Amino acid sequence: MSVDDVANTDASCSKDESTKKRAVLAGCCFTFVYCIGLTLTTPFAQARRDELGCDALCVGTYSSLQSTLRLAGAVVIGRLSDRVGRRPMLWIGILGNLASMGIAVALPTIPGMFLSLVPSALLDQIFSVLRALFTDFFPGKSGAAEAARTDSIGRLGMALGFAMMLGSGLGGRVAGSFAQAQAIGGVFVLLSLPLIGFLPSPTSTQATSSPSSGGSEGLWKLMALPVLKKPGARLLVGLRITMSLAFWLFYAVWTPSLKGRFEFGAAEHGQLMAFIGLVYALSQGVIAKPLIRKCAGDGKQSDPTILLCACLSSLALFRVPALLTTDIRVVYLTYFFIVVALGIVNILISSAAAMLAGGSSETGGLYGVLEACEAVAGMAGPAMGGMLARAETSLGVRHLVLVVVVALYSVNTVAVALRYKRWVLTAADADVGNEKKSD
Repeated sequence: MSVDDVANTDASCSKDESTKKRAVLAGCCFTFVYCIGLTLTTPFAQARRDELGCDALCVGTYSSLQSTLRLAGAVVIGRLSDRVGRRPMLWIGILGNLASMGIAVALPTIPGMFLSLVPSALLDQIFSVLRALFTDFFPGKSGAAEAARTDSIGRLGMALGFAMMLGSGLGGRVAGSFAQAQAIGGVFVLLSLPLIGFLPSPTSTQATSSPSSGGSEGLWKLMALPVLKKPGARLLVGLRITMSLAFWLFYAVWTPSLKGRFEFGAAEHGQLMAFIGLVYALSQGVIAKPLIRKCAGDGKQSDPTILLCACLSSLALFRVPALLTTDIRVVYLTYFFIVVALGIVNILISSAAAMLAGGSSETGGLYGVLEACEAVAGMAGPAMGGMLARAETSLGVRHLVLVVVVALYSVNTVAVALRYKRWVLTAADADVGNEKKSD
């Protein structure tokens, strides 16, 4: 290799690194501004439902409809991002949210509230599409590639966490009503639009639209995800479903318990949510990175099995004192560990999904399936949590919901300990070996 070849290679690598940094910065800035616009209405959500006369049945129906629409939208948008491209799906998500905001302000009724849900729940899959885009910039299954990928996804989560904290806090201060908060939120969403233009296109992998015969066969080719045949992908799907189900079961007793133990009102809930947003941001951008890097060494593929098991165990164990304590300081302390553990688990699952998908041709689709798993749990979880809470009284069994939640996380921990390395890490190594042989 000549001196000129070496110089050209170094220049190309430098340009590639600069493009990756620009992509991560633009994506994080977009997420921050966009999510502030979405969370400004958070302080007014319950007051709006009360004003419209939306009772418990109405709220339950609304949640079920939202989960159903997200279930359909997550898979379709994720798969389309693989075929059509990531940025078009970001534009579609923004347009869907703007449509929802307009309908919510124009129709301040219960039918309007349900109608406004449809565009955003179906089309706004922006966070999963951005994760897939970041994965495109950091392909590969080595320890270095996984560390770079998890770092970029962590920065995205940090931007989301800070936006949640700032948006929820600002909403009650800068707006006097839901309509005003929605209008200000729309301005932030519009301000986020130009930031998409700063997102570069990945050079290592790119989503392409392959020709199809049209009709039902073309739709089947679009939605088919061969990666789901892998045991590792099914393990991730199972983890996501059971974790989301545990969340919704716990949520059914968590909010009433806060009111009963500490007389929580809107201000106290806002403070706790701001704390959770801050800790989640720190877990994604600061705490997770060194912990995950310790799982990788010498450029080899990392083995985060122990870290993942520790985080899943923490999600189970720290919920016990969080629900039973009568000291608010203990609640904040336990939720610090819960949120940190959740942030690390989310990063590891995203990185594992990218390794199993093996490129942008299926990454968005798999991320969409994982998002759909959360929607499935959101359809069944609240009702199941309510039924278990009632069973505690009728059967005389104390803390039945808490027992089930701990059991679900315990099953996940055992499954990861026994199968994660073999089904996820070893399978990824095998895919690399097969690719080298085919070359």
